[in-house]
Amino acid sequence: MGETFNTNSTATNTHTISRRNFIGAAAVGLGGMALAGLAGCAPKAANGEGAAQGEGASTSVSWDGEYDVIVCGGGGAGLTAAYSALENGAESVVVFEKGSQCGGTTALAEGAIQAAGTSWQKEKGIADDTPDVLFNFWMCDGEGLIDEDLVRTMADSAADNVQWMADNFNITYANVFGAYPTPYLPAEYLKDRIHLIADASDPTKTGGAVWITNALKAVKDKGGDVETGVEVASIVMDGSTAAGIATKDGKNYKANKGVILAMAGIEHNEELALQYNPQHYWDLKTQSVITAPTDTGDGIVMGIEAGAKTVFHGCVDLLLPTWSYTNNQNPEIPYILVNMRGTRFVREDTTYAFHCRALFNAAMQEGGADGATYMIMDKKMETSDKMCAWSDNAEGGADARKAALADGTLTQADTLEALAEAIGVPAATLSYSVGKWNEDCAAGDDTLYGRVKQLTALDEAPFYAWKTVNSNIGAIGGLKINTDAAVLSTTGEPIGHLFAAGANSAGWLGPYYPGSGTCLQGALTWGRVAGKSAATVA
Repeated sequence: MGETFNTNSTATNTHTISRRNFIGAAAVGLGGMALAGLAGCAPKAANGEGAAQGEGASTSVSWDGEYDVIVCGGGGAGLTAAYSALENGAESVVVFEKGSQCGGTTALAEGAIQAAGTSWQKEKGIADDTPDVLFNFWMCDGEGLIDEDLVRTMADSAADNVQWMADNFNITYANVFGAYPTPYLPAEYLKDRIHLIADASDPTKTGGAVWITNALKAVKDKGGDVETGVEVASIVMDGSTAAGIATKDGKNYKANKGVILAMAGIEHNEELALQYNPQHYWDLKTQSVITAPTDTGDGIVMGIEAGAKTVFHGCVDLLLPTWSYTNNQNPEIPYILVNMRGTRFVREDTTYAFHCRALFNAAMQEGGADGATYMIMDKKMETSDKMCAWSDNAEGGADARKAALADGTLTQADTLEALAEAIGVPAATLSYSVGKWNEDCAAGDDTLYGRVKQLTALDEAPFYAWKTVNSNIGAIGGLKINTDAAVLSTTGEPIGHLFAAGANSAGWLGPYYPGSGTCLQGALTWGRVAGKSAATVA
């Protein structure tokens, strides 16, 4: 989760993803709602029939199998957890994956992982990045809403984690590049630290799909079982301890040491989005959510039913057709963002999810649930970077521009006044906003928002407007964990033998996504920690 995507599929609502060359990968997730298993209740089978409480109560459940560690979810976090459990002494480990094959949203990801102080950075001459700098970066962008201990654990272990991945999953890193800032981020916290996953045997193969393919093989080679097409429905609780899981088809499996939830976020769960995450709900209803369609937050639902504490924030959003400010390797398109009043509202050259949060807030402020924002461009868009869907430098860009104009995705006009009328914003305000921008570009100083990248005037007809569409690649939030990846109860105590990793865990991401590579590092960190914690539980 949480990465820029490599996929040639379409969005799960009516919007279409850009024409970027993507890696095809299995989209699997863990849908459905959890059943029984409330904290404090006796163990229950999938049919809801309870067992007697007290010591040995779980023996009243009819178990269809028994393992040391049960991992629910076969994405990057789940497979990592399974391997970690095996290498830390668990004698029997199973991964239950709802889909027909493993992968989840990790398999769709570009495959970027943030880490500081790695050998791959040093090979590129980046010698001044440290875990402390990475920690400060994540904490700053967390806006005071993240758990310092969790972030410290991630930052301190990140370099070792990418090396561990390389050593155990036959992985190297094809490139190292950087993210963009937020307005309040000290410049010294930004470093080129985003590592792009590649197959060590064939570095032309890159992306999250490589992680899944290689980790799956490693888990099986180490003796782990992987069962696909198995939908976990509930946690079987023995008092306040997770004793095992029940599946949708009525089977029960005992976990002698631990249950690990690695079942994605609430990406396609409208009910939970409406309850907990307004920005994500808006994306589901009006924008584009392009994660694996089976990512419905099953693990989160089951955790809540087991008495878990939850933390929810915003989303991992980007403007996929333009790929704006996703990483510092891409030249940027000359544009400004305006609201329904025709005024600028954000420094555009911030990391993509920061300004996408601003898009949401601006849309709400001026139009409520029907609000919108617009990317304003001029003729230079036609010959801009190939990452722009409508640039002539993009493959098929001219044809794509004609199609976008024909279907109303893109609006073209010979004057700003005509453009304003076409998109329904005040002409005088839009003309003033563009004029002010052009004056600042001539002076080399964005006096309104302090933008420093692509200070290019918009002064060549025709002019263009795109009604922006957030491409959502993950909701932020889930089950609150501690530094052992143990799921915490609503009172702050660990729930016995229950752990979480990846996108259904929470506390380590704040109100917006701080840049590519954070979510996959979270999946790697907490998968590895959860596996070890479960395998070594007392």
